[in-house]
Amino acid sequence: MKTIIAFIEPVGLAWLGLTALLAALVWRRRWREALLLGAPWLLFTLVLCTPVPSCLLAMLERPWVGVEPARLPAADAIISLGGTGEPSANELVAFHFTQGADRLMTSVDLARRGKSRTLVFGGGGYFRGGAWESEADAVKAWIDSWRVLPEPVVSLGLCVDTHDEALKTAALAKERGWKSLIIVTSASHMRRAEATFRKAGLDVRCAPCNIRSSLLREDSVDWLHPPHYNGMDIFSTWFHELLGSWVYRWRGWM
Repeated sequence: MKTIIAFIEPVGLAWLGLTALLAALVWRRRWREALLLGAPWLLFTLVLCTPVPSCLLAMLERPWVGVEPARLPAADAIISLGGTGEPSANELVAFHFTQGADRLMTSVDLARRGKSRTLVFGGGGYFRGGAWESEADAVKAWIDSWRVLPEPVVSLGLCVDTHDEALKTAALAKERGWKSLIIVTSASHMRRAEATFRKAGLDVRCAPCNIRSSLLREDSVDWLHPPHYNGMDIFSTWFHELLGSWVYRWRGWM
């Protein structure tokens, strides 16, 4: 049943349609058109039907596998980068958690372990009701209302990107006299985040989380499976980091 559903979902139907068209071109020996269509079909197949996206993402995540929270030294502050979720008036807790919610859980866990008394949240913004709302402010409000931690958390406010988070953290560290920091973010994003924060003059330790590559989470992997949108999502994450690193190096941010 799961296999049938995979082929009738939008991504599966698109792959089937592309496959049928390619097969028709080959049958009619229209080699030129088949060659032109074959390239996107191959890319589509590798991304949707094989663990190739997970292999690519694993190259970014593998260096951060095995970091043990207990061995992380204490720091003046824990910095949780954005991507946890977004404000939502339609949720009972007024907040919608996304795939990056591991960042929130990991940051809170480190604070509860006594790695720092200060927890700082970054993040982007969301336009709602004619005004921008800060992800960091929403996370702070949620934690404070639930009294998850004995100390109030700090919000960096509306941040444009990781570079902006690093600059605002550097200003806050200078103001409060922080010497060492722990940064929490997804393992795939950690390399760029660490380099950006160090470029801003900050002494950071890394607490990676949100490992998404199936090669690093599962004992066995199917090397060929029905098309699934998750492959597109993982490939997009890898490609985003690839382009992001190029742009950050070009702009001198890392």
